[in-house]
Amino acid sequence: MKKRFEYKTIVVKPKVSFWTVEYDPNEIDKTLNQYGNEGWELVSVESREYMGTYIFHYTFKREQ
Repeated sequence: MKKRFEYKTIVVKPKVSFWTVEYDPNEIDKTLNQYGNEGWELVSVESREYMGTYIFHYTFKREQ
């Protein structure tokens, strides 16, 4: 029987104030660990520029 997978992509945006752009590594780890505990495996990360800052697309997969 062929393996079947499902995929999920989430977007991580920075906290932006007038002078700063910040990513909270602890919050990112919390999110990644949450998906990992649900059986999702991180398979790619893509950064995209959006209005002068970067957002990240995290793509996960898990076997159905």
